[in-house]
Amino acid sequence: MIGIHLMVDGETNGPISEETVERILKELPARIDMNILDGPYVVRGVPENPGVTGIEVIDKSHIAIHTFDENNTISIDVYSCKPFNAKKAVEYLKEHIKFMEITSRTITREIIR
Repeated sequence: MIGIHLMVDGETNGPISEETVERILKELPARIDMNILDGPYVVRGVPENPGVTGIEVIDKSHIAIHTFDENNTISIDVYSCKPFNAKKAVEYLKEHIKFMEITSRTITREIIR
């Protein structure tokens, strides 16, 4: 196995703040037994694409969060070469984001010989 990629997409009941994105990036790694190596970095989008983007480097890879204010949607990627509990990550996200709808899926990355 090369790694696990958790993808969470959803519709929220309103725009997500920079503070919420930053808090998730600071707290989520510990919930899935990871460490922050660099970041988090949180930026506001441009007027043509308003929203918030946050990224950070964690053990073996990264977490990225992209929010879109115009349609109140969010996309979150948690990827690591180190195994982690994707269900714990999704439960944490549900506690901190008011989702109207949510989908999540994981992909196991591997080399097929």
